[in-house]
Amino acid sequence: MFFTIGKYRYSIMAALLIAALFIATVPVSAAGWAEGIKTELTTPTTTRDDKGVWFIKGSASASIYDVFEQMGYAVATDRLWQAEKYRRMGRGRLAEVFGPDQLKSDIQVRTIGYSDQEYIDGFAALDQESQDAVNGYVAGFNRHIAEIRKDPTLLPFEFKLVGAKLGINFVPEDWSSTDVLAWATAMLRFFDGEATARGQIDNYALLQTLGAKYPADFQKMFQDLRWMDDPD
Repeated sequence: MFFTIGKYRYSIMAALLIAALFIATVPVSAAGWAEGIKTELTTPTTTRDDKGVWFIKGSASASIYDVFEQMGYAVATDRLWQAEKYRRMGRGRLAEVFGPDQLKSDIQVRTIGYSDQEYIDGFAALDQESQDAVNGYVAGFNRHIAEIRKDPTLLPFEFKLVGAKLGINFVPEDWSSTDVLAWATAMLRFFDGEATARGQIDNYALLQTLGAKYPADFQKMFQDLRWMDDPD
Protein backbone atom coordinates (compact mmCIF):
# COMPACT_ATOMS: atom_id res chain seq x y z
CA MET A 1 0.00 0.00 0.00
CA PHE A 2 2.51 2.57 -1.18
CA PHE A 3 2.39 5.38 -3.69
CA THR A 4 5.29 7.12 -5.36
CA ILE A 5 5.47 10.77 -6.36
CA GLY A 6 8.82 11.83 -7.70
CA LYS A 7 11.48 10.20 -5.53
CA TYR A 8 9.20 9.78 -2.52
CA ARG A 9 7.35 6.59 -1.66
CA TYR A 10 4.62 6.77 0.92
CA SER A 11 2.46 4.30 2.79
CA ILE A 12 -1.12 5.53 2.51
CA MET A 13 -2.08 3.89 5.80
CA ALA A 14 0.91 5.40 7.60
CA ALA A 15 0.35 8.84 6.10
CA LEU A 16 -3.32 8.92 7.04
CA LEU A 17 -2.67 7.67 10.56
CA ILE A 18 0.13 10.20 11.06
CA ALA A 19 -2.10 13.00 9.80
CA ALA A 20 -5.05 11.89 11.92
CA LEU A 21 -3.04 11.51 15.10
CA PHE A 22 -1.15 14.77 14.55
CA ILE A 23 -4.23 16.97 14.43
CA ALA A 24 -6.60 15.11 16.75
CA THR A 25 -7.32 16.48 20.21
CA VAL A 26 -7.34 12.90 21.46
CA PRO A 27 -6.01 9.72 19.88
CA VAL A 28 -8.14 7.93 17.32
CA SER A 29 -7.95 4.33 18.46
CA ALA A 30 -9.06 1.12 16.80
CA ALA A 31 -10.62 -1.72 18.73
CA GLY A 32 -12.26 -4.91 17.58
CA TRP A 33 -10.85 -4.60 14.06
CA ALA A 34 -8.33 -7.38 14.16
CA GLU A 35 -8.21 -11.09 13.52
CA GLY A 36 -9.26 -13.10 16.53
CA ILE A 37 -11.40 -10.38 18.14
CA LYS A 38 -15.04 -11.38 17.96
CA THR A 39 -17.75 -8.78 17.65
CA GLU A 40 -21.23 -8.67 16.18
CA LEU A 41 -20.58 -5.31 14.50
CA THR A 42 -20.35 -5.71 10.73
CA THR A 43 -20.21 -2.01 9.88
CA PRO A 44 -17.68 -0.14 12.07
CA THR A 45 -18.98 2.39 14.56
CA THR A 46 -17.29 5.13 16.56
CA THR A 47 -17.69 5.76 20.26
CA ARG A 48 -15.89 7.88 22.86
CA ASP A 49 -14.76 6.78 26.28
CA ASP A 50 -15.05 8.93 29.40
CA LYS A 51 -11.80 10.73 28.47
CA GLY A 52 -13.05 11.65 25.01
CA VAL A 53 -10.93 9.09 23.15
CA TRP A 54 -12.44 7.87 19.89
CA PHE A 55 -12.73 4.11 19.38
CA ILE A 56 -13.52 2.53 16.04
CA LYS A 57 -15.14 -0.86 16.50
CA GLY A 58 -16.24 -3.47 14.01
CA SER A 59 -15.76 -7.04 12.88
CA ALA A 60 -12.69 -8.48 11.20
CA SER A 61 -14.69 -8.51 7.96
CA ALA A 62 -15.25 -4.74 8.04
CA SER A 63 -14.03 -3.03 4.90
CA ILE A 64 -11.05 -0.69 4.79
CA TYR A 65 -13.35 1.95 3.30
CA ASP A 66 -15.78 1.79 6.24
CA VAL A 67 -13.01 1.87 8.86
CA PHE A 68 -11.37 4.95 7.33
CA GLU A 69 -14.75 6.60 6.79
CA GLN A 70 -15.27 6.43 10.53
CA MET A 71 -11.75 7.75 11.15
CA GLY A 72 -12.26 10.66 8.76
CA TYR A 73 -15.53 11.54 10.46
CA ALA A 74 -13.92 11.46 13.91
CA VAL A 75 -11.03 13.71 12.86
CA ALA A 76 -13.36 16.13 11.07
CA THR A 77 -15.57 16.33 14.15
CA ASP A 78 -12.68 17.24 16.44
CA ARG A 79 -10.29 19.16 14.20
CA LEU A 80 -12.03 20.45 11.08
CA TRP A 81 -10.47 23.91 11.33
CA GLN A 82 -6.94 22.60 11.80
CA ALA A 83 -7.45 20.16 8.94
CA GLU A 84 -8.65 23.07 6.77
CA LYS A 85 -5.45 24.99 7.50
CA TYR A 86 -3.26 22.01 6.62
CA ARG A 87 -5.27 21.33 3.48
CA ARG A 88 -4.76 24.93 2.37
CA MET A 89 -1.08 24.72 3.25
CA GLY A 90 -0.68 21.60 1.11
CA ARG A 91 -2.62 23.11 -1.79
CA GLY A 92 -1.06 26.58 -1.71
CA ARG A 93 -4.32 28.32 -0.75
CA LEU A 94 -3.53 29.96 2.58
CA ALA A 95 -3.58 33.55 1.26
CA GLU A 96 -7.23 33.19 0.23
CA VAL A 97 -8.28 33.37 3.87
CA PHE A 98 -5.19 34.55 5.79
CA GLY A 99 -4.15 37.40 3.53
CA PRO A 100 -1.02 38.43 1.60
CA ASP A 101 1.35 37.45 4.41
CA GLN A 102 0.83 33.84 3.32
CA LEU A 103 1.41 34.52 -0.37
CA LYS A 104 5.09 33.54 -0.21
CA SER A 105 4.20 30.16 1.25
CA ASP A 106 1.51 29.59 -1.39
CA ILE A 107 3.89 30.47 -4.22
CA GLN A 108 6.51 28.08 -2.87
CA VAL A 109 4.05 25.19 -2.61
CA ARG A 110 2.67 25.80 -6.10
CA THR A 111 6.18 26.11 -7.53
CA ILE A 112 7.92 23.09 -6.01
CA GLY A 113 4.86 21.03 -5.09
CA TYR A 114 2.94 18.53 -7.16
CA SER A 115 0.27 19.46 -9.67
CA ASP A 116 -3.33 18.26 -9.50
CA GLN A 117 -2.60 15.91 -12.39
CA GLU A 118 0.36 14.39 -10.54
CA TYR A 119 -1.84 13.73 -7.53
CA ILE A 120 -4.56 12.27 -9.76
CA ASP A 121 -2.02 10.01 -11.46
CA GLY A 122 -0.53 9.03 -8.10
CA PHE A 123 -3.94 8.12 -6.75
CA ALA A 124 -4.77 6.10 -9.87
CA ALA A 125 -1.54 4.12 -9.38
CA LEU A 126 -2.52 3.03 -5.87
CA ASP A 127 -3.77 -0.48 -5.20
CA GLN A 128 -7.48 -0.85 -4.52
CA GLU A 129 -7.11 -1.14 -0.75
CA SER A 130 -5.19 2.14 -0.54
CA GLN A 131 -7.72 3.89 -2.76
CA ASP A 132 -10.49 2.60 -0.51
CA ALA A 133 -8.67 4.00 2.54
CA VAL A 134 -8.38 7.46 0.98
CA ASN A 135 -11.92 7.47 -0.38
CA GLY A 136 -13.30 6.35 2.96
CA TYR A 137 -11.37 9.06 4.79
CA VAL A 138 -12.69 11.67 2.35
CA ALA A 139 -16.25 10.39 2.77
CA GLY A 140 -15.96 10.70 6.55
CA PHE A 141 -14.85 14.32 6.29
CA ASN A 142 -17.61 15.13 3.84
CA ARG A 143 -20.25 13.44 5.99
CA HIS A 144 -19.48 15.85 8.81
CA ILE A 145 -19.35 18.84 6.45
CA ALA A 146 -22.81 17.85 5.15
CA GLU A 147 -24.06 17.85 8.75
CA ILE A 148 -22.68 21.37 9.21
CA ARG A 149 -24.50 22.61 6.12
CA LYS A 150 -27.74 21.30 7.60
CA ASP A 151 -26.97 22.60 11.08
CA PRO A 152 -24.68 25.68 11.02
CA THR A 153 -24.34 25.57 14.82
CA LEU A 154 -21.89 22.68 14.28
CA LEU A 155 -19.50 24.96 12.38
CA PRO A 156 -16.30 25.55 14.42
CA PHE A 157 -16.04 29.12 15.64
CA GLU A 158 -12.79 29.72 13.71
CA PHE A 159 -14.68 29.49 10.42
CA LYS A 160 -17.22 32.00 11.72
CA LEU A 161 -14.48 34.36 12.91
CA VAL A 162 -12.53 34.29 9.64
CA GLY A 163 -15.74 34.42 7.61
CA ALA A 164 -16.87 37.54 9.47
CA LYS A 165 -13.50 39.17 8.79
CA LEU A 166 -13.75 38.33 5.09
CA GLY A 167 -17.44 39.21 4.89
CA ILE A 168 -18.43 35.75 3.67
CA ASN A 169 -20.21 32.65 4.93
CA PHE A 170 -17.09 30.53 5.32
CA VAL A 171 -18.06 26.86 5.24
CA PRO A 172 -15.36 24.36 4.21
CA GLU A 173 -15.53 22.88 0.74
CA ASP A 174 -15.95 19.14 0.33
CA TRP A 175 -12.71 17.20 0.53
CA SER A 176 -11.27 15.16 -2.34
CA SER A 177 -8.67 12.43 -2.71
CA THR A 178 -6.18 14.97 -4.06
CA ASP A 179 -6.70 17.08 -0.92
CA VAL A 180 -5.76 14.10 1.24
CA LEU A 181 -2.63 13.33 -0.80
CA ALA A 182 -1.59 16.99 -0.75
CA TRP A 183 -2.15 17.10 3.00
CA ALA A 184 -0.18 13.90 3.61
CA THR A 185 2.64 15.14 1.38
CA ALA A 186 2.81 18.44 3.27
CA MET A 187 2.88 16.65 6.61
CA LEU A 188 5.69 14.33 5.56
CA ARG A 189 7.68 17.00 3.73
CA PHE A 190 7.44 19.89 6.18
CA PHE A 191 7.13 18.10 9.51
CA ASP A 192 9.32 15.06 8.93
CA GLY A 193 11.82 16.06 6.28
CA GLU A 194 14.73 14.53 8.17
CA ALA A 195 12.98 11.18 8.48
CA THR A 196 12.23 11.18 4.75
CA ALA A 197 15.85 12.02 3.94
CA ARG A 198 17.11 9.29 6.27
CA GLY A 199 14.94 6.59 4.74
CA GLN A 200 12.40 6.11 7.52
CA ILE A 201 9.68 5.42 4.95
CA ASP A 202 11.83 2.62 3.55
CA ASN A 203 12.42 1.35 7.09
CA TYR A 204 8.67 1.22 7.64
CA ALA A 205 8.24 -0.72 4.39
CA LEU A 206 10.93 -3.18 5.48
CA LEU A 207 9.26 -3.68 8.87
CA GLN A 208 5.92 -4.40 7.18
CA THR A 209 7.51 -6.90 4.79
CA LEU A 210 9.37 -8.74 7.54
CA GLY A 211 6.26 -8.80 9.72
CA ALA A 212 4.21 -10.40 6.96
CA LYS A 213 6.81 -13.07 6.14
CA TYR A 214 8.26 -13.79 9.58
CA PRO A 215 5.65 -12.85 12.21
CA ALA A 216 7.46 -14.62 15.06
CA ASP A 217 10.90 -13.09 14.54
CA PHE A 218 10.43 -9.92 12.51
CA GLN A 219 11.27 -7.51 15.36
CA LYS A 220 14.64 -9.15 16.02
CA MET A 221 15.35 -9.34 12.29
CA PHE A 222 14.52 -5.67 11.85
CA GLN A 223 16.75 -4.64 14.77
CA ASP A 224 19.58 -6.68 13.28
CA LEU A 225 19.17 -4.97 9.91
CA ARG A 226 18.47 -1.46 11.24
CA TRP A 227 20.49 -0.66 14.35
CA MET A 228 19.01 1.80 16.81
CA ASP A 229 22.38 3.57 17.15
CA ASP A 230 24.51 3.34 14.02
CA PRO A 231 27.41 5.85 14.09
CA ASP A 232 27.86 5.44 10.34
